[in-house]
Amino acid sequence: MDQPVLGQNDTYTRLCQQVTNRGPWQQTASGRAFFLADPRPEEVNVEDIAAALSRQCRYNGHLRPGVDHYSVAQHACLVSRWLEEDGYPTEVVYAGLHHDSAEAYTGDIVSQVKWIVPEFKALERRVENAVFVALGVMDGPSIARTVKGYDLIALATERRDLLSINRSATTWGDMPNPRFEEIVPMRADTARAWFLLQHDRLLKKVINERHAAKAV
Repeated sequence: MDQPVLGQNDTYTRLCQQVTNRGPWQQTASGRAFFLADPRPEEVNVEDIAAALSRQCRYNGHLRPGVDHYSVAQHACLVSRWLEEDGYPTEVVYAGLHHDSAEAYTGDIVSQVKWIVPEFKALERRVENAVFVALGVMDGPSIARTVKGYDLIALATERRDLLSINRSATTWGDMPNPRFEEIVPMRADTARAWFLLQHDRLLKKVINERHAAKAV
């Protein structure tokens, strides 16, 4: 099949010009390059992650009238805080903070797209692996299950506080009970600052606890 003739200003043509021997790259908030086809831990930067996640809106922007923005960064901070409030180990709390950090590079693709295009999950997982190695996040089935449980609690709470009433004939399915506290959306810069504070505080605790465990 013949390839379409593309003009010089065509988006696809421009993207092809950005392809390197590591595949296409994107410029991050700090001006760095990140290669989705070849994600490397040394190219992950937590400042970039905080900047991107604080500006990405959950639910593809489909919030109820009057709610202008609710960021992935705030969502991640809430998951992390609730895990900590309920007494989970610091490693789990830290994993909760970064459970969506790969989305700083892939974008917050709604789960429906991931279901339709399963290949995207493989890409997201490769990026997530690079992020976890770079930031020292422990991974594993037990931690993932716990974090996913709180991710669903956040979903139930967000649905109550931030989304319109479901007026369709479809259902959300079985959901956990929402958290008692009401979610009040933050400005992007506030969510970014909270995310970085949580990261710095929890990473110090993780490092200290790992050193203490080795000393025993």
